[in-house]
Amino acid sequence: MRQIPRWLVFSALLAGAAPACEDAAGFGDVRGIWNTASIDGQAVPGTVDYDGTVFETEYVRWAFYDGERCTLTQFVDGRTSTYDDCTYTVDDEQQAVSITFQAQAWAGAVSGERMTLTDPQDIVWILRRQ
Repeated sequence: MRQIPRWLVFSALLAGAAPACEDAAGFGDVRGIWNTASIDGQAVPGTVDYDGTVFETEYVRWAFYDGERCTLTQFVDGRTSTYDDCTYTVDDEQQAVSITFQAQAWAGAVSGERMTLTDPQDIVWILRRQ
C-alpha cells in the first residue's frame, strides 16, 4: 500500500486555472481554512479510491496564510499528518490560484465559498471554506 504522502503527491500540487466568481472579500482573499468536500467525486469524509488505492479519509484541510504560505493537514487511514511544503499565489485578473505542494503544481479557481483544485494527476478536488 502506498504511503499517505504519496497519495497526496498523486495530485498533490496546484497551478492556476479556470475563471471563477469573486467572493464577498474579493477573489484574492483565499486566506483561511478550506475543508476538502470531495476528491474525484468521492465524498470526504468517506472511502476514497485514488488511482486504485483505497483510503479511509476523515478529513483533508488546506490552510492558506499571509505571505503565500500554506499547509495541508489530513486524517487518513487512522493517522494525522501535516505537510508544510506548500506555497500559493493568487492571480486576481485570471481569478486563479496556483499552489505548489511537495514540488508539484496544482491549479485552482474560487467561486464564493468553494475552491476547485486540479492536481497533477488531473483529479479534481472540491474544497469549502471553513
